[in-house]
Amino acid sequence: MGKAVYKTSVCACGCECKFEARLNYRHKDENNKPTFPIYKRGHHPNCKKTNTANKPAWNAGLTKSDHPSIERMGFQPGHEAFCDWSHLHEKQRNDPKYRKRWIAAKKGQKAWNDGITKDQYPNGIATGPDHGNWLGGVRGARDTAAYQDFRRMILKRDNYTCQLCGDRNYKGRGSRARLEVDHIEPVCFAPDKILDPENARTLCVSCHKGTDTYGPKARHYIKKRQDLDQGGS
Repeated sequence: MGKAVYKTSVCACGCECKFEARLNYRHKDENNKPTFPIYKRGHHPNCKKTNTANKPAWNAGLTKSDHPSIERMGFQPGHEAFCDWSHLHEKQRNDPKYRKRWIAAKKGQKAWNDGITKDQYPNGIATGPDHGNWLGGVRGARDTAAYQDFRRMILKRDNYTCQLCGDRNYKGRGSRARLEVDHIEPVCFAPDKILDPENARTLCVSCHKGTDTYGPKARHYIKKRQDLDQGGS
């Protein structure tokens, strides 16, 4: 593409303003040659008629909550997604060449919120009932942001290592070790200790399933503790 061509012109509206007119290859004369504009930007009769040069935007000064159509904009609970990207997800799973190109394109890319903490988000983070995907807290305290912070703290405290077998993720391991936070006294028995660091530890899935409080086995644990408490009393 060639270098832009300019010439000094006088506005044809009568204001006698001089401006740098750029050669326009879209608007051509009767000889099919490019022309220079004869009006300064904003001085065209049509612009003056509607006063678009100085007229503020219709929504100038309005906040997001003042927008007349805000109720039907953005995500609405219960609405179907405009595009769930399922066709691309299927292609990534079944097309090795496409998946390779997609991974190469993402290499080195940084997320827009990289390095930003929860308190630094420009619009804050909606949690609990204020979040669009809230399902009513069917998992109790585990659905809260406080519990997610607690879980990350326990994993970091234990150096992301299973406290029974010592398994952890490392380079060259092959498969990935899945780590979970185990409550020594189950939450169903001692709900007040769900955020107690002394009652939590990091375990791999295999060791977690082998504990006396995993899944349905927690009922036997509770019955055993209740029998011990009654016997002691």
